[in-house]
Amino acid sequence: MANPPRGGDAKPRASDDLEAAGLPKGATLRRIFFVFVLGAMQVMLFAGAASAQEVGFFDGFESFDTVRWSKGDHTLGRSQLDPNNVSTSGGNLQIKIPARTLGGGEILTNSLKGYGSYSTRMKLPYAPSSITGFFLYKSPDYASEIDIELYNDSTRRIMFTTYAGGAQTHTVTMQLPFDPTTGFHDYRFDYTPGAMNFYADGQLMKTWTDGIPTTDMHLMLNTWFPTWLEGRKQKRTVYTLVDSISYTP
Repeated sequence: MANPPRGGDAKPRASDDLEAAGLPKGATLRRIFFVFVLGAMQVMLFAGAASAQEVGFFDGFESFDTVRWSKGDHTLGRSQLDPNNVSTSGGNLQIKIPARTLGGGEILTNSLKGYGSYSTRMKLPYAPSSITGFFLYKSPDYASEIDIELYNDSTRRIMFTTYAGGAQTHTVTMQLPFDPTTGFHDYRFDYTPGAMNFYADGQLMKTWTDGIPTTDMHLMLNTWFPTWLEGRKQKRTVYTLVDSISYTP
């Protein structure tokens, strides 16, 4: 076996430099490992903080965004909320009430949403004894909910309701200054820790400062026939038309 190279022919080792600097090899490796772990933890913390920040959105419904929304598929009141009754066309979300049925439809966000301003621009169908809701909700029932509910007729009735802690904390029925079935109008609520404000076409209609839920919820929109209305089937197919939905944290 050839002898190992000596003197100037031998390549210096990193450990030789460390030893020359007075640092034991084991201690130096531990320092390097500690710095690496600390850096990785900082990256993870920054990433977590960024993901924890609320992200707003505006959806003009040129298509149905399955990353943001899901379609409801369950019974509610007198209605079967059928995913087939939800579609997009002409830049609108459409929720169909098929002729001679009590059917309806629903969408909900895949993620939970917190404090912020929620708005939609929509035109209601003329379908007496049905309603359209734009609201925040998280199960179980009565635990956490904030509702705007409109009668799908020309009576101009709109309901504002909140639930918190397992009970209904507020509800009121008011009159809109317009017929919601004859054109597109804006509906909005601002959800903050200290107040709930409800608007129609930019006009403040109701404020509550107590009885407000404190948890994140799904944003939802649906059209359906409740049991507390008579359940009148329509002779022709009609649609709720939703021009847009937005959320600003």
